[in-house]
Amino acid sequence: METRWEAARPPGGAYDRIRVHRYRGAGPSRAALLYLPGTNMNGQIALPDEDHNLWVFLARRGVEVFTLDYRTGSVPAGGGVDLGFMAQWTVDAFAEDVRAAATLARKESGKPRLFVAGFSRGAFFTYAEAGLEPEGVAGLVVLDGPFKSHAPHAALDRAAEIQKLRQAKAWASDVAGALGWDTRQTLLSAAAENPDAPAVDPKFKSIGAQVEDLLYNAWGPGGLTNPRAGLAKVQVLSKLLAGYDRYYPAIQTVEGRAIAEQADDPTTRIDDNWGKWSVPVLYFGSTGMARAMGADFLLDGIYSAAKSGSPDVTLNVLEGFGHLDVVAGEKARAEVFEPTLAWILERAR
Repeated sequence: METRWEAARPPGGAYDRIRVHRYRGAGPSRAALLYLPGTNMNGQIALPDEDHNLWVFLARRGVEVFTLDYRTGSVPAGGGVDLGFMAQWTVDAFAEDVRAAATLARKESGKPRLFVAGFSRGAFFTYAEAGLEPEGVAGLVVLDGPFKSHAPHAALDRAAEIQKLRQAKAWASDVAGALGWDTRQTLLSAAAENPDAPAVDPKFKSIGAQVEDLLYNAWGPGGLTNPRAGLAKVQVLSKLLAGYDRYYPAIQTVEGRAIAEQADDPTTRIDDNWGKWSVPVLYFGSTGMARAMGADFLLDGIYSAAKSGSPDVTLNVLEGFGHLDVVAGEKARAEVFEPTLAWILERAR
């Protein structure tokens, strides 16, 4: 069963809105979890089966799941919108949105302490919620994302980087990239509908093969996903990706880098007392990202969990997995979903 809420957020502009979805089974709730999606992702069910969707898997086993649609879900994907308002969509603004969603989840579930899970950038906000409301968090499920750098570089000149965004008026990233939104959606929709249909590019035997090649190489071989090793199916991933939000605020990339490079960034509260936290952490990290893009992503993820201060940290490195394979791959149920359920139920009270 799904229930949905929508709320306006400050400063109250046309797109300053979030949505929260609750997914639950018919039986009694054994625990409650707030799930925070990755960049351009949202809390709507694109994949309704429990083999490829952690929310469905958990909800059918007594863990009611609340998912968040970031403000990005309110922005029209068709273009033609001045995205300057995204200059105000900072890390702290979204962290407060997460707090609002957590407050709702606690009220509706009757659980004063939530498990909080996040994928990719959502993992960053999972840590942020633990930093802001540690007494209300029962545990963190960190899905292939970092919070702090294991090897900090020189301090980032945040003001200079934000000035570059201002000068370029580059307040948003576009998930479509050079491909273009319409072309991206056409390819993904076709592969989701019938991967055996003819390819747009004649060098591929089918549209599924064309999109599989695109996704496999998107972030370097096997970084985004590794279907060539049988770890993902292109039809499943195409359904997921076709439902993405188009834009994401670029200012958060700058702020996220600055926060990662310091044990306690003085400009924000989200990492106060990091390294002294007691919240249990369950971490899953993919090796595909490390092989395609360098080891820092995986090492940062491990470091963030291991050095959070928690005496209860469980680390899982998923060999050969690409980034998306952690949450929607063919082995995700056995190697991520089932261990997550067991871990939650051991700590639920």
